[in-house]
Amino acid sequence: MNSQVTIIGGGVTGALLTLLLGKAGISVNLIDRGRPSIQLGDLHTGRTASLNLFSIETFRNAGIWNLIEPKAKLFDEIVVWDSEGSSSVNFKGAEISRSELGYIVHNNVILNALYSELAGIEEINIIENESVNSLNFDEQRVLVVTEAGKEFSSDLLVGADGSFSKVRDLSKISIRSWSYDQIALVSSVRTEVSLGNTAYQIFTDTGPIALLPLPGTNKASLIWSTDKEYGNKLLNLDEADLLEELKLKCESRFGNINLCEKVINFPLHQLHAKNFSKNRTILIGDSAHTIHPLAGQGLNLGIADVSEISNLMISAKRNHEDWNDPKIIQRYAKKRQPESYKMIALMEAFKRGFGSKNLWLKLGRNLAFDFADKNQLLKKRLIKEAAGII
Repeated sequence: MNSQVTIIGGGVTGALLTLLLGKAGISVNLIDRGRPSIQLGDLHTGRTASLNLFSIETFRNAGIWNLIEPKAKLFDEIVVWDSEGSSSVNFKGAEISRSELGYIVHNNVILNALYSELAGIEEINIIENESVNSLNFDEQRVLVVTEAGKEFSSDLLVGADGSFSKVRDLSKISIRSWSYDQIALVSSVRTEVSLGNTAYQIFTDTGPIALLPLPGTNKASLIWSTDKEYGNKLLNLDEADLLEELKLKCESRFGNINLCEKVINFPLHQLHAKNFSKNRTILIGDSAHTIHPLAGQGLNLGIADVSEISNLMISAKRNHEDWNDPKIIQRYAKKRQPESYKMIALMEAFKRGFGSKNLWLKLGRNLAFDFADKNQLLKKRLIKEAAGII
């Protein structure tokens, strides 16, 4: 089955790129090994995402923000504190003349909006329950062969199939990766004291805890990153003891905390592809890079990838240029690789700095918090970076 573009991976980044290209009249085969288009009964379960202002604008351009916003929770302030020190820093949207810094939303809400919009676009063909078996390249086309023997030919191949990307492996794009020897515990909780419109990041002696406001009375998304030994200890506690430990780590600021759904966990590792493009293949999202979740920037990086490559391709099409010219593909990689490396380096510095038990580093953290809170120019810069408007 021929198309101009084949996208492997129907998660948020793959589906979003499919939507933007399809609306621009570029034909796409979207292939996924599961069934991401299935309509769930309860969208407010599972993993959540913190969307910055750039991501929101990208969804608005795709015509789906009106479907997402009513089911998302605005936040206009970020509070960061170090439980081992006495310092904290507050970042407010008002400091950069914005009424919001972003929104917290369940991934299922985003996927539901994407697939609702994809359904009516003629240029898009969605193929589910199909896994990639092999790739064959020539000077003009790339041929995808699935494990069921189906063939899909296109000008360009996009790997959006996650951190264990089959596209990346078959395209022989090498990676650099390492394990943090940590796990993340994730759930939705209900707090006795409301978070309001504030997102919290608490650095503790066992790792960072993020509590992010969700739609619903006093609901919040919990992302608790910690070393494997302590994490496994937490997972073996009964629910009451686990929640008491969480309450203590949060210094009882949110009162009693209750679970809204089962705690899930996953290992934390960092990865980046040494090249974001090769021949007729490009990588986006977690196929190209994964980062520590402590700043909630993983999906935002992927959406920025989508925005960049879709803008390049659509602009070339409108100008009657060859949109799959290798120079355009290389332009994407040249722009996005440094941006992702910068975020990876920043997250690594945060992780090392706040994960250390060294007394001098603890003192340095407190001084850095105080400096950031009092230096308005630096503070505004940090807020704009977090909001995705730099």
